[in-house]
Parts: sequence; structure tokens; C-alpha cells
Amino acid sequence: MNKYFTKNSILKLLSGMSSEKEIRKYLERFSSDEYRFAVIKVGGAVIQSDLENLVSSLAFLNEVGLRPIIVHGAGPMLSKELEEQGIEFSFVDGQRVTTEEVLDVAVSIFTRENLKLTDALKEEGVKAVSLVGEIFECSVVNESLGYVGEVVETFSDKIKDIILNNGVPVIAPVGKTSDGQVVNINADKATLALASEISPDKVIFLSDVGGILDENNNLISTINIKDDYERLMTQDWLHSGMKLKLQQIKLLLESLPNNSSVSITKPLHLNRELFTDAGYGTLVKAGHKIIHSNKLDENSINNLTQILESSFRGNLVEGYFTTGNKDFYLSTCNRAAIVMSYQHDIAYMDKFAVISSARGEGLGNAMWNKMTSNHNKIFWRSRSKNSINNFYKDVCDGFQRHEDWNIFWVGITDTEELTACINYASHQMATITYES
Repeated sequence: MNKYFTKNSILKLLSGMSSEKEIRKYLERFSSDEYRFAVIKVGGAVIQSDLENLVSSLAFLNEVGLRPIIVHGAGPMLSKELEEQGIEFSFVDGQRVTTEEVLDVAVSIFTRENLKLTDALKEEGVKAVSLVGEIFECSVVNESLGYVGEVVETFSDKIKDIILNNGVPVIAPVGKTSDGQVVNINADKATLALASEISPDKVIFLSDVGGILDENNNLISTINIKDDYERLMTQDWLHSGMKLKLQQIKLLLESLPNNSSVSITKPLHLNRELFTDAGYGTLVKAGHKIIHSNKLDENSINNLTQILESSFRGNLVEGYFTTGNKDFYLSTCNRAAIVMSYQHDIAYMDKFAVISSARGEGLGNAMWNKMTSNHNKIFWRSRSKNSINNFYKDVCDGFQRHEDWNIFWVGITDTEELTACINYASHQMATITYES
């Protein structure tokens, strides 16, 4: 199948998720990455229960000429085998204590599952290459964990050679110490060590859950490390394995360029996560600090004006910042902003803007979460053809179409309050003008 045909095929298959322009943007970006396209960690539960979707998604990438680096786990299969053999095991802070008995079984299971995934990919035409114990040099740092290695070096040249020869490396979380001792590696840590070395465009964790869930088992769409990390790490509902994952992701993002991100999703949604701005799963970003203020200096006014006019592709009316009772949310990277107005009894979101180059990075979600954490009730309006309306429909409690506007709200249940809000929003003067 030639590359032109498959690229047009992927555009057609993904057309229901996003615009062709958006999808082409990601295809062009990823196609220039060579071996730096993506490091994908596949959870053991995925191989166990969702192998068909996994192989289908990875084969789809292969057809369009994209070669990810795959690292896999096999935790559930290892636990089952140890139980069947009557071998005791335990975990400390999300890591399996690995005795000599456990290690022997672990290497056997990792090898078996590696070949299972590799063979399944080969059946779909992917030139998958099995790698067990060949990529990671390790040291044993915490002896209480037994034969558990911490990665000190990755032999990435072997990976690069495989990809440059159109292969897809499939790597088991097995390493060796400098004296040749085989060790078990936490698969998340192996993935992040490899990502630190490679600096890929994308780091993706594929799991059966498909993201990080909050205390109500709802998917957290975006985590901004600078704003969310400390709070999340204190939550009782975040289990030890996910805390370890977040700790490792934080360390990774500190070593990568600030525009890097880590995604957690399901195999079924992998292509949606890769090729659309909205994505699907949990996106983790190092993030930018978000400043909330009811006063702006001249420099902040200039930055905010640029964000709003760039995003809305028009001009702010004169005196916008000096009229009415407003406060402002502004990202320190000067690429996103929210303007809130308090002329009504309930907070009115007057502007929500993310410049086009920042879309798909989770910045808009971070801004939204910051703003909504301060308001139980808000309402706003949006042009009927605004491309962000699908996002608004996902986050709102309700909306009403009103001539050229859609009016949205959150937290407003009283009928009289809601009627007053809709009336207020529908009668606001436009504050962006457009050249004819």
C-alpha cells in the first residue's frame, strides 16, 4: 500500500473526529520525526484483554509510515503465574518485590508476552522486532526490592537502527547490571528512561482504564503538573501505582522541552489521541503557571489583547479593559486567557481564548479547570459556528440556541436565575469587531 493512499485513508477514517486540516498537521509533524515519533508503553492488562485493538491501532500507524517504540509490561500475567505456582510476592510503593524465584518466572512471562505481541504485529504486516534484556543497563539501588533494576543507560542506537530499517522495536522491561545480572524493571520507569534518552514527540501509556480517574471515577482529561501535581499526590483515591506513574512522568517532563506531553489512553483511542487536538484520555503537561488577577499592567494588557485578537481573528473594541467589573486568567506563556465579567449576579465568562499554535497541548483545559475551581456557577455565549462549541457542550450542564449564539451554563438549576442569565447573555454587545 503506497504512503499517499494510506495517508488519505487515515484522513477519511479520522474525519469524524476532527477536521482534515487538523489531522494533516499531526501527520506532517510526526512524519518528520524518524525514530523520535513516539514511545508507547503497553500495560500488561492491554495485552491480556485488548490485544486486537492494540494490534489494529499499531498496524494503522505502521501503514502510514510511523514507527513507534513499544515498551510493554505483563503484571497481571506474572501475578497469575506466581499464584498458580504458589510463589509469594508483594509490592512496595507500586513496585513488585523480586526475589530470585519471582525473577525466574518474571523473565519467562515477559519473554512469552513479548513474543505474543511481536507475532501478532507480524501477522498484520508490521516488521516487529523482539527485544528482551538488550536495551537497559541497570543498577540495584533498593536492595529491599530484590532484583529490581534502576536504569542507568539505554542502548538506543539499536532502537534507532531498527526504526530506520522500517522496523518496530518491542521491548520487554528486563535489564542487566554491569556484571551481567538480569533484573526486573518497572515498565513505567523503563518507558520514561527511554523517553528521556530519545526525547520523542509523544509519550503514550496504553492502559485498560484509559487514563487517570478522579474520586468519582470520571476521567481527568488534563493534568497540569505545575498546578495539579501537589494536590493530586495527597489524594487518598489515587492509588500507589498511579502515584508512582505520576512521579515518574513529572521527572520525565522536567527533562524534556516544555512543549512535551505524556498521554494515557486506551488502544482503541490511540489514533484519536495522536491526530486530534481534543485527544482522548488523560494528557499530562509540565504546564505553565496561570495568573489570576483583577488588575492588569500595561504589559499584561498588551499580551492579553494579542491573545484575544489572535484567537478570535478580530479587533477588541476600544476601552474593553476599562469598562465593567472584570477579572482575568492569563497563562505565563501568553498563549491562553479567560476574561470573567461580574456585571450580573452570576459570573459571566466574557472571553475564553487559546491561540491556534497552543491547541492540543492541554493548555485550554488547564485554564478552564483553574477558572471553574473558583466558580460554582458560570454562564457564557459562543457564536453558533465556533469550533470550540463541542468542548463547551462536553463541559456545560446545559445550553440554548439563541439566534446567532449558543448560550451555555454550569451549576445553574433555578429556572428564574437561568432565564435571567440567558436574557443577559443574549443582549450583550459584541466586543470583537471584524474587518469587512
